[in-house]
Amino acid sequence: KKIRVLLLMPILKSHRKMNPFLLKRKVFTESKALLDELLEVQHFRTIYNIFVAVFCIFVLRAVLVDFIDTGRVALDFEVIVFAFGRLHMTLLPWLVMFLYTLLVPYQVLHIWVNLLKTLQLPALLTIIATVVLLIGHATVLAFYPVYTLMSQPFGPASCCIITLEQLRFLMKSYSFLRETVPPILQSRSNDGEMHLPQFSTYLYFLFCPTLIYRENYPRTPCVRWRYVIENFAKFLMCLFYGSMLFKCFTIPIFSNMNKQPLTFRSFVLIVFSATLAALYLAILIWYTFFHCWLNAFAEMMCFADRTFYKDWWNATSTSAYLRSWNVVVHDWLYCYIYHDLLWVFKLKAQSMAVLSTFIVSGAFHEYVFMMSFGFFYPLLFICWFIVIRTFQSISEILGMPSTNILLWIRILFGLALLFSMQSLEWYARIHCPVQKNTFWTRVTPRTWSCYS
Repeated sequence: KKIRVLLLMPILKSHRKMNPFLLKRKVFTESKALLDELLEVQHFRTIYNIFVAVFCIFVLRAVLVDFIDTGRVALDFEVIVFAFGRLHMTLLPWLVMFLYTLLVPYQVLHIWVNLLKTLQLPALLTIIATVVLLIGHATVLAFYPVYTLMSQPFGPASCCIITLEQLRFLMKSYSFLRETVPPILQSRSNDGEMHLPQFSTYLYFLFCPTLIYRENYPRTPCVRWRYVIENFAKFLMCLFYGSMLFKCFTIPIFSNMNKQPLTFRSFVLIVFSATLAALYLAILIWYTFFHCWLNAFAEMMCFADRTFYKDWWNATSTSAYLRSWNVVVHDWLYCYIYHDLLWVFKLKAQSMAVLSTFIVSGAFHEYVFMMSFGFFYPLLFICWFIVIRTFQSISEILGMPSTNILLWIRILFGLALLFSMQSLEWYARIHCPVQKNTFWTRVTPRTWSCYS
């Protein structure tokens, strides 16, 4: 009974007075990507053109340096080849996770609904179905990807692809069950017809660029293939742009750190000199994935709601920035973590629900960093909790208004610290290798012991 009540409460209208937040559902509407709308304004397009011009300068620099050194023109793709090492081997774990997510949750739901129509043990069936799904998720979507990444020498970008797909399938399967099970239980309680979603709807949901399941989404009338090709072309150019940034800013600075001890003075200089590179990489990652990649897939899927991000650059507070940077993940956290915690702990625990949601989000991001780079270094929590929150507290104590400039100062310093510390740790593990990789060697930072 407690399980049924927990699943039914968020959708019962009779509980509107108790928790109105839970009844605020994500509404999908037809909308263009914000950056596409802004690029129609000439002033904003000029700023965009400046970034393109900087990219051209980087490419020209690489061509000239190669021509001077070798006497021939040859673009260097060494960083990209290393980052996407064994990319072809990522197809097998992706295919296993995809087939499991496609078939198992839907089939378990289908069997469960058919049994509900004939048997009178809904609570027991719910427990059995939940246990089966948990075992399957733990085996296929949790242990198997981790084992694959630990047993094969993938490149950092290839590891990131497997990890992100692992989290995407976990979040999508949870959203599908979270949105379909409560209406089925409610229909059974009211002696109504239990509606099972169509398999084609679930298949479409696995590919469309959202983590919130709905049986219907706003759709565009046709596919603009030119728009798709342009976004994929920009995606590839951004990858090359990122490799040039690493080659120009990261490798020359951090690859020779073992030749001198790391002092407080040198660390401060490194952090402040990495500000520009960290900013460029952060903007490039955002533009590459949240605009180019998601819009290309949305166009191919005729998915009309392109609100993958908001105007995060205009934010004046950390919370507004976090809500605007990644709307896709924020919607999932807001609907399934924040809302459900508000119902469990009542409205009086709103601050705890916010903190718990932030911790879950931080854990997701730290997990991606750990699996991509091969070591655990919880710098994201340090940057947000210590750096950004400290700056915000100082501003509040001094009575300074929350402005966009102060937020950007906090963001720039946090990005520079994150970029510098991750790079130092990466090269510390190259310069000071261990004889055998164990759990403790992966979770123990090697920066300070290596450069001392």
